[in-house]
Amino acid sequence: MNKRNLIIFLAVILAAAAVVAGIIIVASLPAPQPPDDPDSTTAPPDRQELLERFGDFSSITVTVGENPKTTANITWQSMVPDLTGYVKFYEKGAAEGTVKVTAVSSDTVFDVPVSGQYDFKNPQLEEAKGQVHRCYLEGLKPGTEYVFVAGYEGRGESEEKSFKTAADSDNFSFVIIADTQGFTKRNYDVFENLAKAAAETLPEYDFVIHMGDAVEEGKNHYQWQLYFNAAEKLTAGRSVIDVAGNRDKKHTLLHYTNGSSENRTALVSGYYSFDWGNLHFAVLNTGDGDKDLPKSQLKWLASDLAAAKGKTRIILMHKAPYTNANHCSDSEIVAMRAQVLPIAAEYGVAAVISGHDHYYFRSKPVDGEGKEAPCETVSIDTNGKTIDLMRSSGTVYFVNGSAGVKQHDDPIKSLDEIVSAKAMLIPGPTVSHVTVDRQKMVFTTYLYDNGSLKEIDSFGLYID
Repeated sequence: MNKRNLIIFLAVILAAAAVVAGIIIVASLPAPQPPDDPDSTTAPPDRQELLERFGDFSSITVTVGENPKTTANITWQSMVPDLTGYVKFYEKGAAEGTVKVTAVSSDTVFDVPVSGQYDFKNPQLEEAKGQVHRCYLEGLKPGTEYVFVAGYEGRGESEEKSFKTAADSDNFSFVIIADTQGFTKRNYDVFENLAKAAAETLPEYDFVIHMGDAVEEGKNHYQWQLYFNAAEKLTAGRSVIDVAGNRDKKHTLLHYTNGSSENRTALVSGYYSFDWGNLHFAVLNTGDGDKDLPKSQLKWLASDLAAAKGKTRIILMHKAPYTNANHCSDSEIVAMRAQVLPIAAEYGVAAVISGHDHYYFRSKPVDGEGKEAPCETVSIDTNGKTIDLMRSSGTVYFVNGSAGVKQHDDPIKSLDEIVSAKAMLIPGPTVSHVTVDRQKMVFTTYLYDNGSLKEIDSFGLYID
């Protein structure tokens, strides 16, 4: 072998050795992790992938309609355009009498993660055409359980689901959750663990109130799927009362239907009201920016509360106007405090229930200026425990913490303008169970800890 050929031979050997070494190094590297800011060159999802992920019947929900005793609204989404949807329903146990209601179906555009990025923290989103289907059920019987399926003409039906209308009774109970927001499936697993434990161990309840921020990014349709999958055991067979948050924003209106087929105001505005038993709930939309409540909504609130004569009045709003941590000094919160407190006092609102602040807080009963109101407290025994039952003309402001993975750790503040009864940072997700009868409401809040629920606080309000 001459010198020239020897040099070429050695060069080939070295190159081959380098390739082998490179393969070994690459094989030993850890698998790549989803980045927070994915490369924009990732291919968008194709239609078949969307169908496999979301199916024909995504996120089926039941809301109360205008009268929880006699109406119910059912909503779901599909990734297939131009479908004619319907709901078939009947009384549970009935041998016949199935009713079929055609859905109001509307085309929409969903934002979905591009292919391969469904479980990224901050995926690139791609527009995909789909439909929202809404059915308005009327003429229902109070206190009756109904079984239903959603379907499409010539395409098939969903699995059976159920709901129960409100009874002609002042004895009922409900569950409160808030701020289940998360990015990935692992985040929503935290909420799902709470949901399963609550469904298995809480006393019976008639409906679920979600205080807003169901998801972290309202337009991400996949996060909504993660939320509904996680909530399924908690909400199964019950209506859900939805409150628009600053994260889910107007996108919550794609997943819930309030009002009636004739009155679409609630569907467009995000604020509405309903009665359940002896309680009247006014649900506000506190917006997604740094502004206070618009005058039109305040005018509606005053009119709505004034008309609720003979009922104990409750306000539900995502942003908490009266707390002593996290967002208490935000400009829009200070403004809402000045707006809501006088109206609550004028119309004798018993409680304002909120989310947004991911910690536990309840005030003493306060007046329209936020000062402590006269209150008579009586200790009573109920369900094997002693609780403080308050009788006052003032309003209690209540935040039960986050039901999801995100917990705030901002220090609790001592503020002259906030009269606190109890405030505490919490290390995990929480859920509240509220029982109501003709004389009182009792709030009990639980922390999820290692597979079980542990009570962290309880209190009661006379409402007779």
